[in-house]
Amino acid sequence: MKRIIYFGAAALFIGTTLMSLTYDVNSGSSDNVNKESVKKRISFKIRGTGSKGISVKIGIGSKVGYGSCCSTVSPFTTSGFSGEIGDVVYDSENKRIISKIYDDLEGQTIELKEYY
Repeated sequence: MKRIIYFGAAALFIGTTLMSLTYDVNSGSSDNVNKESVKKRISFKIRGTGSKGISVKIGIGSKVGYGSCCSTVSPFTTSGFSGEIGDVVYDSENKRIISKIYDDLEGQTIELKEYY
């Protein structure tokens, strides 16, 4: 009878230890970071409206009104920006989306004169 109790206690101890090791390995270690949740950052340029003479306050974020705001692009300037894929570039005064940030936008120039 004592052997059965000791064997059962040992099996319970080993099982509990294995479960806690499995839990520690799978929970929150830096090696297990979900790589899909890391968004890629894209760099691009925005050129002003030119002879139309309109300055535009640019914001970049997950939706209009969120994220970094506001950098003004003057009519005859070109400014560099960056944002995460899936975010939007928006006119913060008119609350209007200019473009969505996508992978192929890397290194491209958004022409504001096409939007105004």
